[in-house]
Amino acid sequence: MATPKIEFFTDNENLLEFPPVPARKVLPDWFRELSPAIDLPPGKSKFPFGLSRSLRLSNVNATIRRCPGIISYLSEGYLIPLWADFLVQIRGETVYCIGSNELAHASPHSKQMQYPSMPLPDSYLQDSVKFTNPWKVRTPPGWSVMLSQPFYHFESRFTVVPGVVDSDAYHHIHVNTFFRKGDTDHQLKMGMPFVHVMPFQRSVLEPEVRVMTDADKRRMQRLDFKAKRFFGKNAAIRGLADAEDP
Repeated sequence: MATPKIEFFTDNENLLEFPPVPARKVLPDWFRELSPAIDLPPGKSKFPFGLSRSLRLSNVNATIRRCPGIISYLSEGYLIPLWADFLVQIRGETVYCIGSNELAHASPHSKQMQYPSMPLPDSYLQDSVKFTNPWKVRTPPGWSVMLSQPFYHFESRFTVVPGVVDSDAYHHIHVNTFFRKGDTDHQLKMGMPFVHVMPFQRSVLEPEVRVMTDADKRRMQRLDFKAKRFFGKNAAIRGLADAEDP
């Protein structure tokens, strides 16, 4: 079976210099610089002589550089970089966005007209700013994309409004944002990580809520046993899940 394909396409060939890229290829600098483990000095742990970071013991001195949840999130999907330079000027409740090229289209959207009942925090401008995305996205039938802020890149000036687009039928994925209040001029630079695109296959999962069974307890015991390892913890847990797949 062929691997499902996601297509990013644009009518401006100059944008090919700043293409959407797999998220795993643009990991945040702080994450790349983070050591997988830390040194533990003598007397600060159950290891009497301390512990060197070179040992990387799971559940002991490992950092979030080895956390499967964060690694999977950072590696999932694609990042679309900003397609122009923007100068965003904020004065009071008024915001203007001025772009550097013909692709730089952004416009304010009125809270009063579009989302009057939304309880936005006071720290944000109440009107949103919509950036017209020159990249179109197409996915196979039954696939959609979720759009969100590239969270671990820690953008503090604005937040991207999350949403889901059925990109097998509708290919426009414009980016709505809320900017923080404060009279200032923001420089948004072309090529910066702007929006996180995560494809997923649409399906319906029937929820089941119940008390843990004996089989559940046995499985959790096996899982806990495999998780309490110094070496190869994540691979052991993954191996248990793979072995139980029907």
